[in-house]
Amino acid sequence: MSASSASNETFKFGFVTIVGKPNVGKSTLMNRIIGQKISITSHRPQTTRHRILGIHTDADKQIVFVDTPGIHSVRKKSNRRTMNKVINKTAVTSIDGVDVVCFMIAANGWNDADVHALNALNMAVKDSKTPVILIINKMDKLSSINALLPLIADSSTRFDFAEIVPVSALGQRKDDGVDHLMEILANYLPNDVAGFDEDQITDRSFRFLVSELIREQLCRRLGDELPYATAVQITQFEKRGAIQHISADIWVEKDSHKAIVIGKGGESLKQIGTSARRNCEELLEGKVFMELFVKVRSGWADNTRDLNQLGYDEDLA
Repeated sequence: MSASSASNETFKFGFVTIVGKPNVGKSTLMNRIIGQKISITSHRPQTTRHRILGIHTDADKQIVFVDTPGIHSVRKKSNRRTMNKVINKTAVTSIDGVDVVCFMIAANGWNDADVHALNALNMAVKDSKTPVILIINKMDKLSSINALLPLIADSSTRFDFAEIVPVSALGQRKDDGVDHLMEILANYLPNDVAGFDEDQITDRSFRFLVSELIREQLCRRLGDELPYATAVQITQFEKRGAIQHISADIWVEKDSHKAIVIGKGGESLKQIGTSARRNCEELLEGKVFMELFVKVRSGWADNTRDLNQLGYDEDLA
């Protein structure tokens, strides 16, 4: 039975938001469930900046996952940029109107960042009856499932979670808990027909996904050296014969930041471009010609017009 032919008496359809602190594995889990990279990942916190839908469809259900930026404190001066406020707003407002909220922590336990994110979640759902499921990620780091028992007991005292589900988003162990999570989520979804075509896996355009793949390589290649106020804008996205021609501007705020991205003799930018091009060829299933340019745009991370131009307009509404 396909999603398109299933009746609303037997088929499950609904929205599930994944929230938590930055860099806890939300995007990795969604990519694992969808079976394709929809959200970019890196070890750098706040890699995800936009609300992104990942759509899973099988014979019994269609679950639309809402991957969100990590909820983070803005008490630090460096986190008080307009962009930081937009990112937090994006994460919190993604809770509105969904059928289930998944709150994620890591198996090494609660810390201040988790507590801050939970407090924000608590404020967002306090007047609703939306079930909240706690996902404990990175259980592959533990010697046995029994090692989680104290954390599960502690977590139960912090919030009235509908379920607590351990998983390994990376899928590095045979029983990674993801199939079990999917079964649990289905129990909380309404009976309804699918809301999207069964072969659709995201609401985002190829143009957006390409910009994210470039930004992913910036995060991965430069790590902590990468200035936080760095963004990517696609300026050309054109198919010529069998080759997709892509040009992109990498925005930074200072000349010193530009030097970091370009690297000595242009080596860093070359490596970023090569890796991003390969990933784009896999995404687009064809040859790609890519050009990257680094441009200084002072103060863009605090400028509403610039943020709109970079695709944050939905989040600034």
